[in-house]
Amino acid sequence: MSKENTILTIDIGGACLKMAEFAVSPTGDAVTLERYAIQEMSAELAESDFAAAFAETFQSMMLENGFVSTQVRVSISSLHAFQRLSKLPPVLGNRLRAAQVVEGEAKLTVPYPLEEVIWDYQLIRHLKEFEVESGDDSEEKTIETVEELEAFFVAVKDDLATAIATTLLDMDMEVLSIEVAPTAMYNAARANMFGEESCDMILDLGGRGSNLIILDGNRVFVRAIPIGGHTITQQIAKEFNISSADAEEMKRKHGFVALGGAYEDSDSEVAATISKIARNVMTRLHGEINRSINAWRSMHGGNRPTTLSITGGSSIIPYVPHFLNEKLHLEVSFLNTFPVIGISPEVDKQQLLEVAHLFPPMIGMAIRNIRTCPIEISLTPKIIRSTRELQRRKPYFYASAACALLCMLIFYLGLSKRTEHDKKLADDAAGLISMGEGMARRIKSQQNKLDEIKGRYDHLNDSVQARVSWGSVLNDLQKHTPANMWFTQIDGIKEFKTGEEPPPANMGPDGMGGMPGGDPNAMGPGDPGMDPAMGGMDGPYIPPEAPNEVAWLRLRGHSMVSGDDNGPENIVFKENLSKSEYFDMQEDDNYRIVAQQATAGQNNVTSFIIYVKLKNPIKQQ
Repeated sequence: MSKENTILTIDIGGACLKMAEFAVSPTGDAVTLERYAIQEMSAELAESDFAAAFAETFQSMMLENGFVSTQVRVSISSLHAFQRLSKLPPVLGNRLRAAQVVEGEAKLTVPYPLEEVIWDYQLIRHLKEFEVESGDDSEEKTIETVEELEAFFVAVKDDLATAIATTLLDMDMEVLSIEVAPTAMYNAARANMFGEESCDMILDLGGRGSNLIILDGNRVFVRAIPIGGHTITQQIAKEFNISSADAEEMKRKHGFVALGGAYEDSDSEVAATISKIARNVMTRLHGEINRSINAWRSMHGGNRPTTLSITGGSSIIPYVPHFLNEKLHLEVSFLNTFPVIGISPEVDKQQLLEVAHLFPPMIGMAIRNIRTCPIEISLTPKIIRSTRELQRRKPYFYASAACALLCMLIFYLGLSKRTEHDKKLADDAAGLISMGEGMARRIKSQQNKLDEIKGRYDHLNDSVQARVSWGSVLNDLQKHTPANMWFTQIDGIKEFKTGEEPPPANMGPDGMGGMPGGDPNAMGPGDPGMDPAMGGMDGPYIPPEAPNEVAWLRLRGHSMVSGDDNGPENIVFKENLSKSEYFDMQEDDNYRIVAQQATAGQNNVTSFIIYVKLKNPIKQQ
C-alpha cells in the first residue's frame, strides 16, 4: 500500500489512544479501513503530563503495529478543549464584519486569553420560522422565515497542541488537521444522514468525561460533561477503599447499571454494590443531559431530540441503553458510522465489532479526505503552520537551486570557451613575445651604449656645473662677508658633526701668522693658501677627505675687533647670509660658531671657525 494514498487518524482520548489507518481510493471518493490499534495510556503519567503520556503511547503503537502512512489527522478529547455555540447578530453577508464579530465573541466566550490558546470557529447559517399575526384578525397568522447566524467555537491550549504536533513531526508525520473529538464525531454522523429529517442526539460516554451532541439539520450543539467511566471507578475505589487500578479492574469484571425498581439485585454483593454506584453516576449524567437539552431548546430555539445514539468506551457497560431509555424516554441505539467506509478483508470483523463503539471520531476524520464536511475546524499550532509554509516554499527552493546549478553550468561552459580562446591568444602572443624579446635585446644593447655615453657626458657636465656653482657660492660668500672679516681656510663637508673641527691656532705676541694652505681637494679647484710668514696658525690639522656632496661650508678665519667687543662681525656676517640665496638660514642650527678665540694682549684680531649650511648641496666629482 502506497504511503501517499493512506491517511492515519489519531483519536486522543482521556484514558486511551486510538489509531486507524485508511486507504484512499484512486478516484478519491472512498476510504477503506486497513488496520487499527487501541492502547491505554499510563493513568499516572496522563494526570501529571498528558503530552508526555501521549508521546510515549504513540511511539510504542507506531513501532508495534506497522502503520505506513505519513499523513495524519488528530482529534483531542473535549476534556482538554473548550467548545461553545454562540448566536451572532446579522452581518448581511459581510465577511470582514463577520470575522470582527466572531473575534469579539471569542474574546467574551473563550475562558482563556486568546494569546494562550489556538482557536477556530465554524459559521452555521440556518432558517428559523416565526408565527406573525397578519391584518386585523388576530386569529389569522402567517409564518415568516428569518436566516440566523451562529458560530461554533473550539479552543485548545497552545502548549498542548504544540506538544502533540511536535511529537508527530519528530516521527516525520505531516499533520493535516487537529480538531476535537465531538466535531469529528459530528461529521461522521452527518455523513450517515443523522439529523437530516429529525433532531437526533449522540452521547459519547468516555473514560474521563462525556460529550453530548445534538444534530438538528445543519445545526449542532455540543456540551462536554465531566462524568464518565472514570467517575464510576473513583466511587468504587472510595467505597471499597482500594486503588484506582483495582477499582477499574473490578468495574470491568462486575460492573453494570442497576435496573432499579422491582428488579432483583445481583447475587454477588460486590456486583450489586458496583451496579448501584454505576446507577448513581448515570443518574447524575441523566441530570446533566436534561440540563443540556433544556439549554439547547431555550437558549438556541432548538427542537426536542427524538433519538439517542450512544458511543464511547463506557457505552458498553451493561444496561446503559436500558437506563437511558427509561430516563429519557427516547429510542436508544449504538452509533454506527461504518456504512460510509469500506473495511479491508485483512481486518478481523469479529475483533472490530468489539471496539466499533470507539471508531466514530476516526471515521469522521477519515472522510475529510474524500468530501467537504459540515464542520472543518483545524486547531493548527504555529509549528505546523511554519512546517507547511516551508513545504510550500520547497518547490521554489528546488527551483532556485536548479537555477543556481544551471548558472554554474553556463558559467563553466563560458569559462571553458573563454579558456580555449585565451589559450589561442596566449600561443599567438608567445610568438610575438619571442620576436619582441630579440628586438628588446638589441634595443637594450643600444640603450646600454647610450647610457655609457650619457654617463660620460653627465660626469663632464657635473664637473663643469660644480665649477660654476663653486664660483657663484664663493662670490656670494665674499659679497656678504664684512670688511673686517677674512677667511684663512674654506672646507666643504657633507654634514655637520661636533667634535671634528680643529681648534683655532694661537696667535703669538710677535704678530699674526700666515694662512696655511687650503686642501686643494676640499672644494675642487681653488687658490693655494698663503705661505706662513710668522709663527702661529700652524697646528696639526689634517683636512678631511673630499666628500661626494657638499652641504656645509666650514669657514676658518679672523676678524678685527675693538675694545671689549668679542664678535660683532660674526653677528653682522650671520645677518648678511640670511639675505643670501645660496645659504639656508631658516633655522638657527644652520649657522654655527663652534670655535672662537679672542686675541691675547693688545692685539685686536680674533680667530673663529664657522659652519654654514647651503640651500642646495653641491655634488663633487
